[in-house]
Amino acid sequence: LTAGGIVTILYIGGDYESFYSFYGWRATANYYLRSNVVHYDGYLPAVEGGFVVMRERIDTDALLTPQNQYFFLYDRDGLEAWYENMYRTVASTEPAASKEFDVYFDDRTVYYLKEPCERADTAARFFVHVYPIDENDLPDHRGQYGFDNLDFYFTERGLLFDGKCLASVDLPQYEVSKVVTGRVGQAWSTVHYIHPPPELIAEYQSIASNEPVARSEFDLYVDGGKLYYLREPCVYADTDARFFLHIVPEDENDLPESRRQHGFDNLDFDFAGRGVVFGGKCMVSVGLPQYGIAQIITGQFDGAGRVWEVDFDMEARE
Repeated sequence: LTAGGIVTILYIGGDYESFYSFYGWRATANYYLRSNVVHYDGYLPAVEGGFVVMRERIDTDALLTPQNQYFFLYDRDGLEAWYENMYRTVASTEPAASKEFDVYFDDRTVYYLKEPCERADTAARFFVHVYPIDENDLPDHRGQYGFDNLDFYFTERGLLFDGKCLASVDLPQYEVSKVVTGRVGQAWSTVHYIHPPPELIAEYQSIASNEPVARSEFDLYVDGGKLYYLREPCVYADTDARFFLHIVPEDENDLPESRRQHGFDNLDFDFAGRGVVFGGKCMVSVGLPQYGIAQIITGQFDGAGRVWEVDFDMEARE
């Protein structure tokens, strides 16, 4: 099929000689493709034309060997067109997180998109922890952890093409409660609830049934030694900006020594990895210090400054 063309072999993950059980497969590929120019790479080359060999099967017109079981041959240009179309389709929806990569969810798949994207952006490993509604659905070796581990490297699940990165992971067939995902060693992650547990819904309803201590882009509640931020309706974009949280104590001597010169404690935080979005609602909570609190000043900020801000006296509330 390749007939003297250029062949790029993808989806290797770097460990050529021990790739699954195909020991020596690279030498075999070189033998059968001896009349071709062969590139071994984890990325789609910029040159047009030629063919691509991947471990992943994608049912597209670009697939030239649908009868294969382990490795699949594609028309290079058709494969890029498929990825371009998939990228546009996914990017037209609302991302669950917009950090280093934009993360998207549908019923059965998690997508990771980035543009512009370079090889260096794909180096760190992705973690994907899938929590089932019923832990009995987990494989036996994962039962003790309470979640399925679908961690991967980009070259195992994605493609870099035309300055864009797209990777995807299919979720297990069992009913999923939530997915926690991000990059290993990177300061971002996101929690996505597919079927929120009843206790989470009950917690939201319990907090929202009280009178907030302040209202703004988020409504604020103090309950059980925690400060809650609630918003409805809410989408992931409402949580992108970092939250600032400044605690003014009744006695400045209660502050850590490093904060006394400022007169307040700084508990700024990111929503991602800490808060939850489910059913058009957003909720995040922060544990308050144990010392007496005189005032709380909080809101969100971005590169242009503060997005919104409220302050309230705890003494007056009591």
